[in-house]
Amino acid sequence: MKKILANFWETILAACVVVLCAGVFMQVLLRYAIKVSFPAIEEIVGISFIYTIFLGAAVGMKRMEHLNIDFLLKRVPPGVQKAFRLVGAAGTALFLFFVVREGFGFVRDSYTQTTTYLNLPMSYSYAAIPGSGLIMLYYLAKRTGAFIRSGGASDAAEKGHS
Repeated sequence: MKKILANFWETILAACVVVLCAGVFMQVLLRYAIKVSFPAIEEIVGISFIYTIFLGAAVGMKRMEHLNIDFLLKRVPPGVQKAFRLVGAAGTALFLFFVVREGFGFVRDSYTQTTTYLNLPMSYSYAAIPGSGLIMLYYLAKRTGAFIRSGGASDAAEKGHS
């Protein structure tokens, strides 16, 4: 059970990818083999694609697998490295707070708009923005807290265990 919870976001992400691939496969099959289109599948694929992107970003933050340019960081003393990492974490947190705030605005403002065929509120799609932002903030705070507690010396704190 603990392993399932540890990989919760990865499982949801994998489900989104499965839905995305199955939907695209069905759409291609219907269009070219049977010469029929089912537009609701396009909406399902679109929503799945949006969640795949934003949950993928959150899983990347959890695993600390985002692009990291550390050319300069490796060439400064350890005390300066720690300061750079903390400033980087603060900048990332500030950006994510903005993403979450604006994402909630998108969700609120788009609730009355619906998708064409499924008639779902567009806010369901936009909910991926603040949702993934909150997940990323959680993992950023967890990793930064571990980094501070370790005194900035531990690579394990930098990798951020789930």
